Amino acid sequence: MLAVLLAALLAAPLAAPGVTPPSTAAEPGSTRELVVLVLVDAMRPDHLGAYGYARPTSPTIDALAQTGRRFTRVYTNAPWTRPSTASFLTGVNASRHHTETAKSKLPPDVVTLAGRLARAGWATSGFCANGNGGSLAGLNKDFVLFEDPTNTYHKAVRGETYNGLPTGPFTVSRALDHLRRSQAPREFVFIFLVDPHDPYQAPPELERMFLGDFKGTIRRRALWETKNNYPADERFSMMAIYDAGIRNADTALGTFVQGLRDLGLYDGATLLVAADHGEGFGEHGFYLHAHQFWDEVTRIPLVAHGPRFTPGVDGRLAQAIDVTATIAALTGADPAGLAGRSLLAAPAPTPEVISEYNEFGIHRQAIVSERYKVVWQRPADAAWFDREVPTRDEFPSVSFDHDVVQAFDLEADPGEKHDLGSALPPEAQTLLAKLKAFVAATPSR
Repeated sequence: MLAVLLAALLAAPLAAPGVTPPSTAAEPGSTRELVVLVLVDAMRPDHLGAYGYARPTSPTIDALAQTGRRFTRVYTNAPWTRPSTASFLTGVNASRHHTETAKSKLPPDVVTLAGRLARAGWATSGFCANGNGGSLAGLNKDFVLFEDPTNTYHKAVRGETYNGLPTGPFTVSRALDHLRRSQAPREFVFIFLVDPHDPYQAPPELERMFLGDFKGTIRRRALWETKNNYPADERFSMMAIYDAGIRNADTALGTFVQGLRDLGLYDGATLLVAADHGEGFGEHGFYLHAHQFWDEVTRIPLVAHGPRFTPGVDGRLAQAIDVTATIAALTGADPAGLAGRSLLAAPAPTPEVISEYNEFGIHRQAIVSERYKVVWQRPADAAWFDREVPTRDEFPSVSFDHDVVQAFDLEADPGEKHDLGSALPPEAQTLLAKLKAFVAATPSR
């Protein structure tokens, strides 16, 4: 009896407060229209075949990229999940939606993408494997249906996991189950897959695929800035298992695509596949993600596939909040107040991209132009930092008594090996001034 009750509760839609669900029935003979945003946690573009990676991590994404549009120069607006996903789901920068710390929630007055879509007559549903990208952060706001580990995917429900969170196949199965029931004529679906996230782990057969004949000790965790000079074999094992995690997410995405085909929804669907951020593997002495702005952390993939996207490669400078503006353009939702630009429009001179980190007392922002990246770190809030971090020795890059400026010429130095911060070129000086003005204009709470 208890099992039956639990199953009924899990199948029931979770109505968002203040949102009127659109009609669940399509007109006779009409075609259902879907817009789907898929975020894969910590997925670097340079670990995908579509972006030149040699290992077989992403056959589904590669196939979508081949017949869709692949964007090659996209940046996240924050280097970790909660603020980054909030930017995707609101269309504004992190310091404007104020969802930047591990304890923050989306403020009630912030307009959401789901709310805009509801007002435009779209049903909205979300299936999220990471609470930081969902209801833990209040990001389920305005969705008619939203499932995540906090409100739905409890341990008894989600079954076997590899990093403690729901797997891609499980999450996708929930989305497809919903789409089999839903008859909404127009629906936005948000899917967040977490398989590549640390601690690195994947189904054994996928781990064997990427480890090959590796006989050493597999390292599944890393440290951000210190005590992380790992031997080459340990670093290889981490990256191999990370790749296996990407493949697991990609396999789940393949199941979802096939499910859309089986339901007759694929031809009317637009899929946008991206990541919330990337992942460091020691390229700059830094692992994981969080408070750094190296390209391996802030550069993300974006593949768009659907009737409105011309197949090809698009090299314009873009950002996560442009995806939000694009979804608004695809759906006819009101774009007022969105900070990004729709990627449906022809490429035009792009304003700079700003990415932000304001947590644990660390205040860092980065600004990226067509050529330069400038990172500005203000003195950390010592009291806040010391409350949250056991010892300052763990984060030697954090400054407590002076500003730190780094700058890189991304055209001449794409690997970000030569810091120009001590003698900023004129364009980089202008970028720093723009970044400081942006920070100074941050609304207070």
